[in-house]
Amino acid sequence: MTAKEFYETIGQNYEEVLERLAGSEALVLKFLKKFSTDKTYAALEEAMAEGEAEMIFRQAHTLKGVAANLGLKPLFEHTQVLVEITRHGGTEGIQEAFSKIKADYEEMIRLIDQVE
Repeated sequence: MTAKEFYETIGQNYEEVLERLAGSEALVLKFLKKFSTDKTYAALEEAMAEGEAEMIFRQAHTLKGVAANLGLKPLFEHTQVLVEITRHGGTEGIQEAFSKIKADYEEMIRLIDQVE
């Protein structure tokens, strides 16, 4: 699967991502592949397991930014929910929000692993 096909599969606009990354197809591919090894999601998972609200907020905020820059809209939207819940130390609904993030993240990784 090409990067363009990946974005079509997830219902997102490849051209917008391409523009965001200086029109470089090589950069789009590079950053998609780097996303698979980025440690932010693992850190978020750890923070969730430990119940660290501040760390959950920070890691969710970072993941939200990465997802936005890469045009991973479903992941961005669900991460935004977790960011808003935890921004001021809230905890109600974080498990449900994280479950959606986890499903999105796993699907993104599965598809990114098919990109060549």
